[in-house]
Amino acid sequence: MTLKKLSRTTKTLLVGLMLSGLGFILTQAAGQSLASQLPARFFEEYGAVMLVIEPSSGRIREANRAAANFYGYSIQQLQRMSIQDINALDPADVALERELARRENRNYFVFPHRLANGEIRTVEVYSWPLVTDDGETLLFSVILDITGKKIAEASVLEYKDRLERLAESRYQQLLTTQKLINRIMWATLLIQLVVITLLIWNILIRRKTQRSLLEKTTMLEGLLNSIPDLIFFKNKAGVYLGCNAQFARYVGKKPQDITGQTDYQLFDNRQAGYFHKTDLQVLAGQQQVHTEEWTQFPDGSERLLDKIKAPLVSSNNELIGVLGVSRDITERYQTEQRIKFLAYFDPLTNLPNRYLFQERFVETCNSLVRGQALAALAILDLDHFKNINDALGHNKGDELLVAIARRLNNLLRDNEALARFGGDEFVLLLVEQGGDADSCATLMDARIQQFQNTLAQPLRLGESEFLLGSSLGASFTTSFDRSFDELLKEADIALYAAKEAGRSTWRRFVPSMQARVESRFELEGELRKALDLQQLRLYLQPKTNREGQVYGTESLVRWEHPEKGLIPPDRFIPLAEDTGMILPLGEWVLKETLQLMTEYPQLSFAVNISPRQFRNPDFVARIKTLIQETGANPQRLTLEVTEGLLITDFNQSSRRMLELQQLGISFSIDDFGTGYSSLSYLKKLPINELKIDRSFVKDLPEDSSDALLVETMMAVAKHLQLSVVAEGVETQAQRDYLYSVDCNLHQGYFYGKPEPARQLLERLKP
Repeated sequence: MTLKKLSRTTKTLLVGLMLSGLGFILTQAAGQSLASQLPARFFEEYGAVMLVIEPSSGRIREANRAAANFYGYSIQQLQRMSIQDINALDPADVALERELARRENRNYFVFPHRLANGEIRTVEVYSWPLVTDDGETLLFSVILDITGKKIAEASVLEYKDRLERLAESRYQQLLTTQKLINRIMWATLLIQLVVITLLIWNILIRRKTQRSLLEKTTMLEGLLNSIPDLIFFKNKAGVYLGCNAQFARYVGKKPQDITGQTDYQLFDNRQAGYFHKTDLQVLAGQQQVHTEEWTQFPDGSERLLDKIKAPLVSSNNELIGVLGVSRDITERYQTEQRIKFLAYFDPLTNLPNRYLFQERFVETCNSLVRGQALAALAILDLDHFKNINDALGHNKGDELLVAIARRLNNLLRDNEALARFGGDEFVLLLVEQGGDADSCATLMDARIQQFQNTLAQPLRLGESEFLLGSSLGASFTTSFDRSFDELLKEADIALYAAKEAGRSTWRRFVPSMQARVESRFELEGELRKALDLQQLRLYLQPKTNREGQVYGTESLVRWEHPEKGLIPPDRFIPLAEDTGMILPLGEWVLKETLQLMTEYPQLSFAVNISPRQFRNPDFVARIKTLIQETGANPQRLTLEVTEGLLITDFNQSSRRMLELQQLGISFSIDDFGTGYSSLSYLKKLPINELKIDRSFVKDLPEDSSDALLVETMMAVAKHLQLSVVAEGVETQAQRDYLYSVDCNLHQGYFYGKPEPARQLLERLKP
């Protein structure tokens, strides 16, 4: 009877008996080696599927022929496999089945095994532990194929129940896993949303930062381009990283064409080598390098640049390269040089000024030996030079000063000096050596006279020729420790003495001159008091016509000093001009004259007006006020002015004269012919009268030159329809000659000297 013919119960019993027997054998063999544990040829003879497995790794160590036939692999193939390669369950399900077997106290497992052809077979696995000869613990497993076999209903139900529990467990695991996966998915999604939000926020921040950076970059570029300095950036290799517009203009390229270039590509090798050398100096020392140097620009101009090169560092204080800033200081340098020059030199003549001259004076005096040399400090003043400025303008006057400076400079020796202190005033330091004091003084006299003679020579400028006179004052000294200021003061006193002597001469300082200067100073103080103390007296000099009748007077002033008596005008009028007291003095004369005019309406009155008085801003207003206060008739008033005064500021003078002329006041040119007369000026100015200066009258009629000049003046006056008055008529011969040329109005001692106003007017009463 075969196994197939047995009932299910019988089969179950047989399997149980077989496994029981096998279990008994294995139980008996426990603790023995693997070779001795099983009967000989146990694997080959026993028909059940048997495997020996490493419990830790699941590797199949042994398999019998029945296992090879069942699984469809060779024994060698099975020995290279693990039980996980056969079991169709994943490791988690395998672990679950084992846990169920443990709980149910089963000694077998139910697994789906995969055959070599891919077929899945349901098997029961019975396993016992075995120990090898080496003490290694292995797992001996018997596999029974239960696929499709009819087993007891209880076993089936049991198996079904186990499968359901296994499925339920698996399902619960899947649910748990799915929940975990869902939570992970939601967490992942949330993280993704957070990450996306952060990325978007970061992008927005970056864009905002980029816009802000772009704005700042634009502002920085605008700022750099608005700075007049030349600015550039280089890396450590000398390659330009950028520059501003001024540097680009200096190089002659666009800023973008400079970036990426080196000095050797932009400049000649000499310049590039120098620039590279300073770059290396900055990089090596990591300190600023400051230089000033003249640099040629593309347009060919030479400019002085103040250059600063400094280390260029990053925000992390890492050295990047070189920052260069160059400022054009050419104008500043020229200004500084100009200031230095002006501190020591006269800008017009390029001669030393007072400060440099004083230094040279000290140096020269320190080099001289007392008793063997003489030094002279001299002040030279050009006579009536103001008239040249007034007549020809200051530009021509400046040209004359430059020419005079050259002429004087040519007369100097090596140890001598010439300076211009201002205006038409020059200062000389002259030296004579090699003799005693008297011989040196004699030689010095000759030297100074040589200077005067040289200046007296005609001076030609273009087509014009000028004759200039000069006054000179000098102080001699053989004591070379005397102060500069002391000698200069003495020379100035001597110059004043030369001018008092009639100009065009020179004087050496002597102590008696000091007394005269002190007297002049004293006189100045007393003159200031004279106005308040009513010490001034009005004098009049008559003017007559051809019939010998007095038709008018000229107002003059005398100073009646209580102690010094009557002081002539030539002593105090120049002093009043120099000190500014001419303004109150002139107004006093004018007011006194206007008061007399109301009493003697049949006479005309002439009053001299000084240049300073005429230029006073309120001159016209004061005359109007005085006329209103006194009630004088302005048509009987003549104001005498000089040619130089009118020519100095022609437009202003003309406006003032016209304004006064509208009141009825007449104007007369005083001392006509002594200045730089211009017919065009005479034609344009509102002049009514010319007064021939006494210098042209005194030698008439013997001096033919004076006679010719007077005739010419009369012709000019007739052409311009001006009346003429001759001054200084003192003889009958002069009177007769003037009558012969139709000059019929005279003034002079021949007709009467100046006398107190009341005295003359009383005498003229009918």
